[in-house]
Amino acid sequence: MWRTISRRNLVSATATLAVATGLTLAGRANAQTPSAELDQLLSKQAITELLYKYPRALDRLDRELLLSLGHPDAKVEFGKTVFPNWLAYTDWMMKAHAAMLGNNHRITNILIEVHGDKAVSESTGTATLLVKQDKGDDYEERWMHSRYLDTWSRRGGKWALDGRQTVMDYRRVKPVPAAEVKAQYEMGARTGLADPSYKLFRNDK
Repeated sequence: MWRTISRRNLVSATATLAVATGLTLAGRANAQTPSAELDQLLSKQAITELLYKYPRALDRLDRELLLSLGHPDAKVEFGKTVFPNWLAYTDWMMKAHAAMLGNNHRITNILIEVHGDKAVSESTGTATLLVKQDKGDDYEERWMHSRYLDTWSRRGGKWALDGRQTVMDYRRVKPVPAAEVKAQYEMGARTGLADPSYKLFRNDK
């Protein structure tokens, strides 16, 4: 059987095997190692948890938590307002939300791409806010649907925001008389750091 194999067929078979072997090795070289894939997954999880802590910080009026989500030099575009650093943005958000009668925020539709110690993400933020009007005793209810376009970096092993651009998708503002708020609205207590969830996560029972 082996005697019937021509020299031409032998050369062709050898070339085919070499090409196939080269493609396999190239594929392995381009594929991520298990450790690199694990690092990507852990990085995505870390960033996801930071995104979820953002609404928690706003709804609990937790300034320190909000401050921890961004690097000190992180810049933020919020509508037409540009904040030069994360501290300025944090202080502005805390002041704005402390004046509200009620607020609730949610984060959904999280997409993250990680490239080593850098990452980008898009997420959807929704907020329901009850805000006292500047003049008089009445309120306005705001429904906000926004997207956060974020850049991240890992410095000293810690992921945090480098920058955020907030894109407004939908906004509705409805005036609400004070009498209607008193008669028909019910808001949970704004307990801040006394909220029972802090005790839960401390496992302090």
